Amino acid sequence: MSDVSTNLYKSQLLDYYYQRRAESSINKGSRFLISKAVFGTSSLVTKKGDGTYEIGELPKVFDLAELTSQFCTINLVPTYSGGIITVRMDLDQSQLQEGKNYPFNTLVVLDNENKPIAIICVQEDSLYVGKTYTAVMAINTTTA
Repeated sequence: MSDVSTNLYKSQLLDYYYQRRAESSINKGSRFLISKAVFGTSSLVTKKGDGTYEIGELPKVFDLAELTSQFCTINLVPTYSGGIITVRMDLDQSQLQEGKNYPFNTLVVLDNENKPIAIICVQEDSLYVGKTYTAVMAINTTTA
């Protein structure tokens, strides 16, 4: 399997992910769950003068309010096998308005406290009723 160019895709586990996972393991706070994903746009992806898009350096701290748009929130059912958590995120077209175009470049993964634990940025795309979109994030739990 080849790696995807960072010109096309970048993902980042946030500092908060590691904090919540650690706290949950010592029974501090609520149990940590990877629970939702939000489709939207952010200023982390910018349009260059030649019309192409650039994905900037992804931060280790990100707030949901930093999304410039949000148009779909889905519940997640992650799986685990061989040290890898797999998070599949399928666009829920029932949340979209027929005939409307939704600019898209950022997915934010949330925990069960609705706080971001990971971000995924891609080249600018348009999503709409009739177009499917699936993103898959693999989290290797055997490395920090």
